[in-house]
Amino acid sequence: MASINFMADLQEIIIRRLSNLGPLPTPGEDLDTLLIRYLNLIRRMPPVICWNIKQSKDLISKSLSEEIHNGLQQFIEKAESGQDLKPHISTRINNPDYNDTMFSDWGFFHFHLGTTLDPDPRRYGFIQRTNELLFAILAPNSETMYLIDVHPHTGGFINQDLLRIIEENWEELLDPHTVRGIDEIDYNPSDNDIGIFRKAGLVTISQTPGGRILFPMGGGNTTAGTYNKKRTDGTSVKDREDADKIISRVRELENWFIQQRNTLASEFKNTYSKEWDDLHFKIISFEKPAEIKELITGHILFVSS
Repeated sequence: MASINFMADLQEIIIRRLSNLGPLPTPGEDLDTLLIRYLNLIRRMPPVICWNIKQSKDLISKSLSEEIHNGLQQFIEKAESGQDLKPHISTRINNPDYNDTMFSDWGFFHFHLGTTLDPDPRRYGFIQRTNELLFAILAPNSETMYLIDVHPHTGGFINQDLLRIIEENWEELLDPHTVRGIDEIDYNPSDNDIGIFRKAGLVTISQTPGGRILFPMGGGNTTAGTYNKKRTDGTSVKDREDADKIISRVRELENWFIQQRNTLASEFKNTYSKEWDDLHFKIISFEKPAEIKELITGHILFVSS
């Protein structure tokens, strides 16, 4: 029997990717834990691309201090020119166990607007922290970044006025998350309620000033315990769903691959004069198309389905 263990290969891939991002996996972590920690990291990092920036009317007309205005302009220039925006995000980005509850709930990024690197060695490589933060959302499957507004750190993360701004500027962003067939809800949570619900891991449904009933744009948080058994503030529903999809996809890929034994055995016998039992298949990349390498011959197969 050829050597095939794609689930073990997947675990090796995730361990390697986590290590390349900085945090070393804890010895003995299972695949499920590793995947959720990995997804929690990469989803909170804006891709390094040349962004098409759109500003809300509220932000354009907002009166900002000179410091914050300069920081905002510098941020926009970096985003449009394809520079890495990681220095502007929370220093907790390097912690794969940190649950950014605003991001998990609404899918909003928040950026600091300093103009120089922070001199504090504990924040090496990050821009100076600012009390006022830029809140933004990235359009799915596009290169457009929507800058919503600038708000003080205190209260900014639960400020539902950010939803109002999106509705009045880019209502199409809310369409996929709008509940159909319901005109109103019995109780619309306050900003403080939003914070309480997030800490409790509750999925919040809210109503915008325009009357939309919204599910969480970021998917919401779960009440489940945690990647490393120590967390108590829940995890991202999106991370949970994506981890399940990846594991299911790789398991199905392995089963399908084994079912192709006769076809593959014939191909490697005819091309490389190798018997099936001598072959060692290893998954190199699980994203579509999946990349599978036979280690004895070096032959690489791509599977798109």
